[in-house]
Amino acid sequence: MQPAAPPERRTAWWVLLVVAAVVLFGAAFAVRLSCGLGHCSAPAVRHLLSLDAVGGLPRSFTTGVLAAAGVVAGVGGRSARGRVRLWWVGVAGAALVLAALKLQSAHSAVESETSPAATLVLGLAVAVPSLALLAAAGRAWGVAAGTRVVAAFAGYALAALGLDALTGLVEAVQDDVGVLSASSATFVEELGEALASLAVLAVVRSGVSRRGR
Repeated sequence: MQPAAPPERRTAWWVLLVVAAVVLFGAAFAVRLSCGLGHCSAPAVRHLLSLDAVGGLPRSFTTGVLAAAGVVAGVGGRSARGRVRLWWVGVAGAALVLAALKLQSAHSAVESETSPAATLVLGLAVAVPSLALLAAAGRAWGVAAGTRVVAAFAGYALAALGLDALTGLVEAVQDDVGVLSASSATFVEELGEALASLAVLAVVRSGVSRRGR
């Protein structure tokens, strides 16, 4: 087994990823706000730095982080035995499903066909039982990192569903949603999801590393 990276190096990587997220989403916010005020960049730049467009760098960042969490859980859990290995397979599957949903903007697609309230209820109806099942299996099968991993996924669900609901509420109570309000709400929502996905990756990485010690 290769020696683990020093804690300082691991911390530096996470700090760099967080800084990269803040810079990327901050740039996307600036482009969105500037265009809303009548100073639009080139169409290719606007799409590439769109906060929530499919194919834009911000959405791709969050998608990539979730996919990485799935790969880390799947690869890192291979050396586990019995049901613990099965649990990590479940974690990998959950992370990859979330990555696919984020990539295709499934949440926005459902919301456009129904309503923000219905989307929130549907999201909770899927997330709560799934998290409860993952938590129960982790306790029953003695997965040491189970509680932390489930908490990280719960944090992501809260960011994805809760911040979207909060954004909808802010827009609903305003007669005329200004450019700054709309841009800021989207920025907070998307950056919140990105940071929550980084938390998932960090906890999963820590969980599989400690499990192997």
